[in-house]
Amino acid sequence: MDAFEPPVSRTVQERQELERRLAALADSVPFALHYAVEQTAPTAAPGEAGGITRGADVVLPSFSTRKVSILCAALALARAGRLDPQRLLTVTAEHREGVQAGILRHLAPGLELTLDDCLVQMMCTSDNICTQLVFEAIGTAVEDLPQDALQFVNDYCAWAGMRSTLHREVFPRTGGLAWHHSLDGLTVTTAVDQARLLVMLGRGAGGTGALEAAARLQLTPADCRRAIELMRGLHTPRLGAATTRIGFAEKNGRGLRSLSQVGLALGAGGEPLAAVAVYAEAIPTAMPDGVPGRNAVFAAFAEFGRAVEDWAAPVVTA
Repeated sequence: MDAFEPPVSRTVQERQELERRLAALADSVPFALHYAVEQTAPTAAPGEAGGITRGADVVLPSFSTRKVSILCAALALARAGRLDPQRLLTVTAEHREGVQAGILRHLAPGLELTLDDCLVQMMCTSDNICTQLVFEAIGTAVEDLPQDALQFVNDYCAWAGMRSTLHREVFPRTGGLAWHHSLDGLTVTTAVDQARLLVMLGRGAGGTGALEAAARLQLTPADCRRAIELMRGLHTPRLGAATTRIGFAEKNGRGLRSLSQVGLALGAGGEPLAAVAVYAEAIPTAMPDGVPGRNAVFAAFAEFGRAVEDWAAPVVTA
């Protein structure tokens, strides 16, 4: 993915068909779907008119989709020379308390990993011990600045134009939440914010204007490609679960009543085609036929990915 041609802009008719399919999908399920889909072709600034959206400005819990912006903030600090990707970080017993995601919670304390290893685990297995270690590394990198680690990540999101995203905790201790919990104290975001960040990552990864697009995130094209590579390693992909002509670089989010997937649709050569952010909210614990509500969401995400595939890489018949 060092160099590639920019994606072809889709026609108005193709866009309207995708808009129709996604709206029909959202109307057919007994939970709310909030989404934003935007081409990465540099025909408009990220977030401008042209994206396909539904409830994309509604503020929702981000859960682990927050980790895309944390990743980018860490890469920006490394690019500025403030963070060493090979710095060793140590897992303690305290890091394991309340952790429900990832593999390090199953291992003995005292393990040392590089910052780069922590970024891999944070994105691929959504490891929340590694996320804590990444925040600690960010904290040491900005200790001479007026921000602490949490504030730096919030500032970074603001610099990136994510106007409704607010990181409120280093590690969300959500184990005691009820299904009907409020958003107080949780990190929140919107589908349009996540799509905006992904569009910039996709445009910064290569092609015309990549240097300028990456610089908007304080990154280089190589950094953008690294972020996309890590997202391609997600162990629980959903948008790309049933696609064959395109792939997805994804990050998932999981809450008691919420599931989400954000990512970049990728062409056969790894070129970013579109940014996708979809959030399912108020998911019933079970469907009327007894099927777990989460299963219905996973099926909806797969159908969402298929619709994006048909739009971004339509089948050409002779």
